[in-house]
Amino acid sequence: MRMLLAVFTGFKVVAMFYCSAGSHWLGCSGFGICKQWVVLAVSYMDKRFIAVLDSGVGGLHVLDHLHRALPGESTLYLADTARLPYGSKSRATVLSYARQAARFLCKQRALKLLVVACNTASAAALSQLQQELPIPVVGTVTATAQAACVSHPRHIAVLATTQTVQWQAYVTALRQQGFAGKIYQQACPLFVSLVEEGWLDHPVTQMVAQHYLSGMPRDTDLVILGCTHYPQLQPLLMRLAPHVGVWIDSGTVMAQQVREQLAQSNDLAVQQQGQRQYLVTDSPQWFTKLANRFLRDQVNGRQVTRVDLT
Repeated sequence: MRMLLAVFTGFKVVAMFYCSAGSHWLGCSGFGICKQWVVLAVSYMDKRFIAVLDSGVGGLHVLDHLHRALPGESTLYLADTARLPYGSKSRATVLSYARQAARFLCKQRALKLLVVACNTASAAALSQLQQELPIPVVGTVTATAQAACVSHPRHIAVLATTQTVQWQAYVTALRQQGFAGKIYQQACPLFVSLVEEGWLDHPVTQMVAQHYLSGMPRDTDLVILGCTHYPQLQPLLMRLAPHVGVWIDSGTVMAQQVREQLAQSNDLAVQQQGQRQYLVTDSPQWFTKLANRFLRDQVNGRQVTRVDLT
């Protein structure tokens, strides 16, 4: 057997061999036989990253689901910890921060896709980033609204940050998906601090949650957790609102969307384990501590790098 041609096609190597023994199987998986030609496709390690952008640590919930669903993908997570939280800032400010952070990420590594894992940033900046960046960009709000409509709910409640509620981000996204039922919104700004404090089942957290849920209609059959911190409180919220049949969070939704998009574009990584890298704009020790609370894979300080976006 002698090799006649080898062609590099970006992320795969295709080699063609001529087999003098004629048409038969060579007893090696991965070889395809067509008469006397043997075509061998050899995939090498995909060095591109999936970038995940968030204002802080909430997006680690999305990242954790990405790691579970796509362990071979290398991920680059940016937490803009110097300027958090985004959830209380103006749309113009959040848009400016998100654009700056996204451009910075594109300069750091070869990227295959960007995930905007902050609901507030997704609401303020997704369409702009999709127009400006040379890579696909996906965001939490649209994908989560799509997932919420699958079960055909009648009444939806949205628990989100102050700005996500004020901007009517989920109301707009749900209407665009054709949802015609009732939508109740509740801003839950204290949830973020309680989650970061680790008070997931603390009496104070229960009191705050009861207050936020007190106005939710009893006929609500689906709740959207419209901030990536809030899934940490889902067990508590489910106990307080047992009548709700479906709870939607962006972690599972985003992992599924990213997997489907990469499969469609033939960009899924073939290696078994990707790299894990983390960038922060402030407080790397604080970030590392909370990352080990949000992620099932442990993070050590050597994986976290402080950066300046300017």
